[in-house]
Amino acid sequence: MNFKELVESHPEIMRDRHALSFSEQRGPAEIAAAFARSGVVMLKGALAPETLATCAEAFRRFVLHSSEAKDGLARAGHRLQTGDDETSAGSWHSPWAVRDHDRFPAAVIISALLKSWTWDVVEEICGSSHLAIVLKFCTARHGIDTPLGVGAHQDAKVVAPDLPLSIWIPLHQIVPPLNSGLGFVLPDPGRLLPTLPHNDVGPEYVLEDPARLWIPPYATGDLTIHSKFAPHFTTGYGTLSDRFSLEIRATPRSALPSMHEDPAICVSRRNGIPTIVEARSSAGSAAQGFLDSAELGRSASKDLRKVRI
Repeated sequence: MNFKELVESHPEIMRDRHALSFSEQRGPAEIAAAFARSGVVMLKGALAPETLATCAEAFRRFVLHSSEAKDGLARAGHRLQTGDDETSAGSWHSPWAVRDHDRFPAAVIISALLKSWTWDVVEEICGSSHLAIVLKFCTARHGIDTPLGVGAHQDAKVVAPDLPLSIWIPLHQIVPPLNSGLGFVLPDPGRLLPTLPHNDVGPEYVLEDPARLWIPPYATGDLTIHSKFAPHFTTGYGTLSDRFSLEIRATPRSALPSMHEDPAICVSRRNGIPTIVEARSSAGSAAQGFLDSAELGRSASKDLRKVRI
């Protein structure tokens, strides 16, 4: 079964039947409790739509210009070696790689996230106000909506077992089945599930009980937070529409393994405000311009520590 067939057969899975969508009026403790029970929550209106729309257009220009550059080199008999080549399904990029002239869309979004009530929720879930954003495992994604068969994966298996959560931010509206998004199998099982050889949780698990499925629509500004054990999936309906998104992974600073520090930014509260207090990277890191960007600087302390690993 593919996702188009799934939503046509079970349109109820596009409704929030598990009461996991929250507005700013709900307290962080209540939202964190729902996250602990289910492994996923949606925050409604978490970010300004205007900010995301600007970042989406910058990301679109980046993809267009990257594709044009690659096409030109290909016609000249060369290949651009970036590791981020577009495929029929789109492309995946480190957040510092997506650049529109001197602006970094991902840095704009991270700065906005720290100023948002979202960060109160992230702190509550993590049980700390001293957090690290693990840029190494953050992903800026250009997706092209192609038909996809049903399956799921867990971040603890395919990303890193020691990062507790992921924040998924679409940069525009997601309306299943008109464009691709994320979906979830509820609740979080609290453990790694058996997988197929390619690390995918098989369709049998996903389709076992449609009452456990949630494929939410997202208004521009909505985001979801899911746990490392939450089985989730990228949907695909075959509309060939573009999707731009940013996935951010965070962890308590005290739990950040040294192997995940390059690059990373550390966030603590200064005068009650979430503030970037430290930037960690290796010498000559490709992320240096991103870490030094004016966009991140707006959320950084004046005495920001720059640590070379």
